[in-house]
Amino acid sequence: MEVYSVVAGSYEDALKKARELYGEDVRVQSRREYVSRSSVFARKEPRCEIICYLPPKRKWKKEQDLREFEKEARTPDPSSLTREERLDTEAFRENTEAERVLDINLITDPLRQALLSSVKDAQDLPSALMRAIPMDHQRQVHPRHFVVFLGPTGSGKTTTLAKVAFLYAQQGLTAGIVTLDTYRTGAYEQIKAFGDALSLPVRKAGLEDELMASYESFGWKDVILIDTMGLSPRDKELKLRLRGLLSVLDKDRTDFLLTVPANMKEEDIEEQYGYYASFSPSAMVVTKADETSTIGNLLSFSYRKELPVLFLTTGQRVPEDIEKASSASILSHIKGLGLDMKGSKSQIERLL
Repeated sequence: MEVYSVVAGSYEDALKKARELYGEDVRVQSRREYVSRSSVFARKEPRCEIICYLPPKRKWKKEQDLREFEKEARTPDPSSLTREERLDTEAFRENTEAERVLDINLITDPLRQALLSSVKDAQDLPSALMRAIPMDHQRQVHPRHFVVFLGPTGSGKTTTLAKVAFLYAQQGLTAGIVTLDTYRTGAYEQIKAFGDALSLPVRKAGLEDELMASYESFGWKDVILIDTMGLSPRDKELKLRLRGLLSVLDKDRTDFLLTVPANMKEEDIEEQYGYYASFSPSAMVVTKADETSTIGNLLSFSYRKELPVLFLTTGQRVPEDIEKASSASILSHIKGLGLDMKGSKSQIERLL
């Protein structure tokens, strides 16, 4: 026997809907009334859920037999429930809503379980998420002397580096750019064009002594941003070459930033991270956030690796399309919260 669940605003509407879907012979097995919200911040609305089924085909002896199957379940009216019973019902529904928001944002364990265990309902998700996700505001304002950008080809390293360099320059820091990508055709010309447009000096280094000469010439700069070539599993020789080049930098004065496209699946992010784990990335830059509806996959990864989110890029324009990671910028890329997160910072402040 197949069992069906039908939800509507009242028992009568639910029964009518069940008969329209499954025929006049449908029978009610149980009934449950509760209150819920269509979204996180919408008003509560009454709901009735009935569990119904279709009986085996048989001949009815009496009309009274048919009536017996149409008796509604002995579920008490919500007004007769105690306060504790009503709270239990509402808590169950709110938790279901919280799970729905996490599901549509591709938020996985262990972040998912951490959030569900710390919230009473879906309305608590924004503040819980901001408590869970690591961010490094100190490095946004006070970077180390060397900032190395790592990431796969096509992740947006070069344009992101140019945007970050401009941000630091706006903060009053002097900056220089060095590219180690002497392998990709046009790589130097691209970063040089960005440097010229932003009035930032650019040097190219394909050997250790060239890198040393570059940063010595930029020694008076507050920060030196270093672009690198993309790696893949087949690039073992290139990885060794990159490791040799970066070994000339003072580790205590160097930050390694991992650039990850927002539209990359979490398992692919994990694989890419494996190529660069030996460099011990200190933070993550989320790129191409405008090309996906949610960054929940990256937040799950960030939480699991304890890797702070530093910046988010939101388009191809240089230097405009970049944001410092903050409660507002991160929540604006999460679906189902029921707020215009980009349009109202005051709404966010009331939540956190």
